[in-house]
Amino acid sequence: MDEIAIRDPRPGDADELEALITEHFSEGSSYGVDLGIGDPTYHVLVAVEGEGGAEPDVGGAGPDAGGAGPDAGGAGPDAGGDVDDSILGVMALREFADSGAVADEMYFFDDSDLIPAADRYGHLEMGYVRDGATGRGIGSRLLGRLHGIGAERGVDVLVADSWYHRGADSPEKLFDRHGYETVHREPIDRPAAECPKCEVECTCEAALAVRRVEEGAQ
Repeated sequence: MDEIAIRDPRPGDADELEALITEHFSEGSSYGVDLGIGDPTYHVLVAVEGEGGAEPDVGGAGPDAGGAGPDAGGAGPDAGGDVDDSILGVMALREFADSGAVADEMYFFDDSDLIPAADRYGHLEMGYVRDGATGRGIGSRLLGRLHGIGAERGVDVLVADSWYHRGADSPEKLFDRHGYETVHREPIDRPAAECPKCEVECTCEAALAVRRVEEGAQ
């Protein structure tokens, strides 16, 4: 099994995380990274190489497609072992008290009526794994940790507005496998030349996926 360590972000991670995220976009795109340091409602986790049992496998197994096994909470640094600081993946959860605030934060959609009623929301952000590191369960472990953090914080609905594509690392596979329902989707209208995943015709979709905590595996 790969040794993957999950840890909190550090101030010096911002540039590396921005490069990791923008490598998934079209040439010339950029992404500003918020590390959430000091914000108790924003939980950013990064995955790095770990050695010597740097982290228990808390997020489930399987390819890079989410981890709904027992959700182990906590975002603290992993104890023990030597850790290579090269970042392999990132994912974040931002808490909100109402659907309007979630809609304001979403990238693809701004209609709060698409979001189910809840007492406390968790909006998933920045779910990316470095090219060449997919298939190692990194997305699984990050998602499993965030499920646990959300449960501890009283989040009862998780929301993700995502880019569904035909690549092996499409988030649709992650969400389908781990208790999310895609409640809305629509085509992304752009030529294939502007799409980093499609070659002849762009078939990508903007999609809204939700997971009701009481219905998901704990």
